[in-house]
Amino acid sequence: MIDHIVHSIGQLIFAARTFFDCAECRKKFWRKNIAPVRPLPEKIEVFARHCLSSSVSQHKKRFSGYSREKCLENFLQTIDRSQANVTFILDTGNGKAEDHFLFRTQEKIVQIRQGSEAGAFLSLLDHISSLPLHLDTIIYIVEDDYLHREGWVNMLLEGFSLSSVDYVTLYDHRDKYILPMYRRLTSKIFVTPSSHWRTIPSTTQTFAVRMKTLLEDLEIHRRFSKNREISADHQKFCRLMRKGRVLISPIPGFSTHAEPEFASPCINWAPFFE
Repeated sequence: MIDHIVHSIGQLIFAARTFFDCAECRKKFWRKNIAPVRPLPEKIEVFARHCLSSSVSQHKKRFSGYSREKCLENFLQTIDRSQANVTFILDTGNGKAEDHFLFRTQEKIVQIRQGSEAGAFLSLLDHISSLPLHLDTIIYIVEDDYLHREGWVNMLLEGFSLSSVDYVTLYDHRDKYILPMYRRLTSKIFVTPSSHWRTIPSTTQTFAVRMKTLLEDLEIHRRFSKNREISADHQKFCRLMRKGRVLISPIPGFSTHAEPEFASPCINWAPFFE
């Protein structure tokens, strides 16, 4: 019995060797049984959100000299085009598109017509999810009132080099250090070649995520923007963290929301608007 089994195994091995010695047979086998592998993405895909006017930000205290045009100027000066593509998403729901300063640039602009932050974010999700992007592509969604430090694209890449990380923000939230609600907040600390990082429970609508994760979490992102004027970003990210997602930010930050009261600490951001 054993001799018979050994003999049968020997015949199978001989047949397999004979099959794979044939180059054409090998090609047919791999074409049939192995799914084609798409090349890994070489660049981050950035989606920069703009609008003609926003009731969301009208009440916010700003740096002296602040303007969204200066935020755009800073963004264009600091983005590394060799590592990032950028598409501008312009919500024209509250005016005439040609009135926006984006049209003084040569940038790629996708126009949507919503008129609210939440509606525009939902349209952006529809746009991104319709694109034939590699599942490993890093998506960076950025609002129009943020500043960035030189090297921020590299910093995003470093953040995603940590295998346990799902979401990255470059904004080191000052509120996580000063508000009473975060008095007992604890964070896990990571280190990459250029920075320390901490886990945080939530961030704004400016964040980065891989395409695969975004698609898996798409319904959660939509849920906290549907039937709203303003997305519930804090509640959304808390829900994602309960799902087991990990969100990190660098210490110190490589970007900031342009609100001096809550600007990323340890960086003097005021000169950016001089």
